[in-house]
Amino acid sequence: MKTNLLAIAALLALFACGSDSADGNYNRAASDELIDAQVDSATKTSTDSLARATKEGKILQPLPDTLTSLLEQKQPQAQIATLTDQAMASDRLKVGNPVYLRGDFNGNASLDYAVQVLKNDSIHILAYLDYNKQARELKVASYPAKNLKDGWFSTYQLRLAPQDSLVQDNRAQKLVPLPTDGISVIGEDLTTLYMLQNGRFIPFDAKR
Repeated sequence: MKTNLLAIAALLALFACGSDSADGNYNRAASDELIDAQVDSATKTSTDSLARATKEGKILQPLPDTLTSLLEQKQPQAQIATLTDQAMASDRLKVGNPVYLRGDFNGNASLDYAVQVLKNDSIHILAYLDYNKQARELKVASYPAKNLKDGWFSTYQLRLAPQDSLVQDNRAQKLVPLPTDGISVIGEDLTTLYMLQNGRFIPFDAKR
């Protein structure tokens, strides 16, 4: 009984950490130091403890109220994606909240959201542009969800790729700066960077 109470207390403490822990600094290029700075070590420790004390997928990630309201309005049938315990405990978990992020994806100096949701047996990455004004929903990508005994889960995490970050352009065979913030989707074996181009999100190395 004491163990259950401790697990519940730890879960409440995790929720109380707030939803801004993974925001980062959108005005500097990405670096290992910048990425590491996005991780709240206390939150990470609490998350690791909860992963050992709860059933699969019981670690829920807090979302801002504005994003929760947008999803209720525009995706009433979708559920917030829940990561597997293995994904949460992975060394590749580099952000405080892998389910959503904020950035300026269209370069108009107004913040946007990206979030992953579960619909049926698929994980959908959605973007909400200019959410403080007239929010516009765009699909970023879809991935298969992982089917476990407790339901369907995500094995992906979202990470911000800040504007002016230097990334390898395989077509041009050189490093180039990102013109706007991008969305990195980190999977078990592959990371894909999505950029907004001509009103839709495409992989960075795809034909633009």
